[in-house]
Amino acid sequence: MLTNETENMPTKLLLDHINQHGFVLIKQLIKPSVIIRLRHLCQCLIDDTESQHANRLQLENIAITQTHKGYFVSRVNNLFQFQPQFAYLLAHTGLMDSVEAIIGESVLPSYESLVIKHPLDRHGFDWHRDIGDRSQEPVLTVGIYLDEAKVDQGALKVIPQSHTSQLTVSELKAQLTKKKSKSVDVAATAGDVIIHHVNTVHASDRQASSTIRRTIYFEFRAISHFINNPRFSSCWIEKRQALMSQVKSLNPDKIQSDFQLPNDFYVEQIRIEPAEYCIA
Repeated sequence: MLTNETENMPTKLLLDHINQHGFVLIKQLIKPSVIIRLRHLCQCLIDDTESQHANRLQLENIAITQTHKGYFVSRVNNLFQFQPQFAYLLAHTGLMDSVEAIIGESVLPSYESLVIKHPLDRHGFDWHRDIGDRSQEPVLTVGIYLDEAKVDQGALKVIPQSHTSQLTVSELKAQLTKKKSKSVDVAATAGDVIIHHVNTVHASDRQASSTIRRTIYFEFRAISHFINNPRFSSCWIEKRQALMSQVKSLNPDKIQSDFQLPNDFYVEQIRIEPAEYCIA
């Protein structure tokens, strides 16, 4: 079985599953009431961003995709800058317990983003690894689904066990083309969470349905990894640790509109390791 059908997957099973397959689907981890609130925050962010774009204001960390039928917001990076309330997800016990069970120690988020697959978007995401460098440590990408993601809505596709493969993404894609290996579709519903290793090769087809699909993404790493990685300064780490301390007092079921981040939270920009894409 390639997916977890219960919220309370035992720690060993969760760890064994992602170590073996490179990903795991946790069903209905986020309550419907929280999903409704997160959707509202997303829509407020989209509306505000589109208004600024229409007024020709310069937008940073926000991707606007233009088509012959119009434009839409396709990605928001530095997500807490635009909607601090999304940090409530870091207070979600089930989510954080699952991540820390896989990584094996306390974690921090490397980045946080919102990806929007819009019906106007004629493109998908080709096969890739989130980080091209092979990691001996469990660095995880976590996708929190705010909407249904069926196959015709650009659901995640994964090549199982590819996180342990030394083959390039192009070589693995060629194997798929020649039917020497197989991929799996990982359909999700609102409230589901998909966790995958950053070396797991994955893709998604274009959004072919008439509905929008929104996913919040975090990348998590062990605190010890950040300390030992020269890409991350002590100041940057301290700010992330302070955020995690701050959110521990939050109730993720009651997202308050007055939650604020320190003004300097995103002052220092970190360049993380590059992804690996198919170049064939």
